[in-house]
This record gives sequence, structure tokens and C-alpha cells, in this order.
Amino acid sequence: MHLEDDAQLEGLIDRLKQYLAANPRNATAHYNLALAFLKKGRIEDAEFAFKFALDLEPEMVEALINLGGLYLRQEKLDEAVACNQKALEINPRATLALNNIGFARMIQGRMDEAAAAFRSAIELNPELIPARLSLVRVFEAQDNLDAAMTQYEEILRLNPGFALAHYSLAMGRLAQGRIEEAARHYQEAAALNFPVDPHLGRRIEEARG
Repeated sequence: MHLEDDAQLEGLIDRLKQYLAANPRNATAHYNLALAFLKKGRIEDAEFAFKFALDLEPEMVEALINLGGLYLRQEKLDEAVACNQKALEINPRATLALNNIGFARMIQGRMDEAAAAFRSAIELNPELIPARLSLVRVFEAQDNLDAAMTQYEEILRLNPGFALAHYSLAMGRLAQGRIEEAARHYQEAAALNFPVDPHLGRRIEEARG
């Protein structure tokens, strides 16, 4: 964080504190203070402010999701899941809550539950590329290469310039023996200035004969 940005953030925190001194029951102000603390890396202060906001407004979905995300960063996984599940009870279409639950379950090694959460997020928003990338990680952990490649193809349908998807498909299609597809995706990744591994390029060319 630049010094100028840091000074602005400190100024925002001071203004919010002054406002809350006169308006202590404003849940939105407590929530905004929590976000500011989070940007500063003041995790304990952020947690306290999120909880204060939720004490005042228990159904504030954004506070539940962000508190759950904070717990996720701390690897307090059960707490993270609980916050995000409560957010989903209030708003069943909260895709970020589903994504957070998926991450927590993935860290816990509960891959089927992680996949279910990511799929639910994608069903709600098929264009949610982060959820598709997370689902790829689950499939890779399960050695399900076909399913992972399908997700990368979907990502490219949504964003043809997504270089990582091209490169991942180059590796995956080579492993599947689909050499021309591997070559095409490798070339696409290189054209998009992705840091391709020349060794992979040589392996593809050798496979092409």
C-alpha cells in the first residue's frame, strides 16, 4: 500500500470512528469500519467491527460473507462455513458465500462438498469464472482431467483471451493425446504473452512428429 493510500485509509478510519461516537448504532458504519480495518490488515479490529455490525443488524448478508472470508483467511474453517451458510439462509443467491464454503471444504479435503458448493455458484451465475477455476482445482485434486478440461473450455467460451485456460488446456490435451488441440492452445497462450514453458512446446512438437 502506498503511503498516500495508507494516509487516506487512516483518515477514513478516523472519520468513521468520529461518526460512530455520535451514532453508535449505525450498523452500516460499523461494517464500513470493518472493511477499512481489513484493508489495513488489522484483522482483530475488523472481526470486532463486523460482529458489532451483525449484533445491530443480524441479517446483513455482506457482513456475514466478509466475516466468513476473514475466518477463511485465518483457516478458521468451521466458523467460515457457518457465517456463509447463514448468509445463504438470508440470500440463497449469494454466490460469494457459496464460493467461500467451497474453499473451506476444499481446504478440509471434503472435495465432494466443495464441488457441490462451486457448482451451485455456477448454476446461479454461469459466467462466474472464479467459481469455475475453483471447481477445476477440485477436479485436479480428484485426478478428473476430463472434467477439469471441460471447465477450462467453458472459461474460454466466456473469455477467449484467458491465457491461463489456454495454457492449462495445452498441458491437459497433451496428456490426453489430443496433440493438435494442445498445440493450438499453447500457441494461443504464447500469443497472449503467457509465460509458457518452452519444454512443453518441444514436447508438443515432438508428439506432432
